[in-house]
Amino acid sequence: MTTGTANFNGDCGECKNGYYSAASSGGLQPNQSATVNGNSPQNCVVANDGGTVFAIELQSIAGIYSYQVRVDAQGPKGAFSGSMYLAFEDQTGDVYYLSIFSSTREWHEVSYNSSAPAIVKIYWSDYSFTVGSGDAAKAKPAYKVLSPVG
Repeated sequence: MTTGTANFNGDCGECKNGYYSAASSGGLQPNQSATVNGNSPQNCVVANDGGTVFAIELQSIAGIYSYQVRVDAQGPKGAFSGSMYLAFEDQTGDVYYLSIFSSTREWHEVSYNSSAPAIVKIYWSDYSFTVGSGDAAKAKPAYKVLSPVG
């Protein structure tokens, strides 16, 4: 069983155009948490009006789906502040999306199946986006979002 942290290196701060990303060569394995540029995600994975990701974890779970990215986050605060948008790419190149609207700090979950489940790239932005992968013909993966958890 893998434990500990996986570090993602890349962009840092609020992304106001397109999306920011950070990558991990070894990937975030089940039962690990993520750091970004060597620190807690809250230092880099941020959005407008206080939108912040405090923690990212990957877990093995029982049921229809085998894996779950858990995100401790709060969305932007205030009228017309919108949402914070996140995406997670696994070793197969499948990308799983999550938007966070509530300004209350809560856990959010993205459950999925994969033959290579480690998360190798994290994306974030102030705006909804689609990750530009090389294979537009690839089928979109099936996944389930629960936001907030409760």
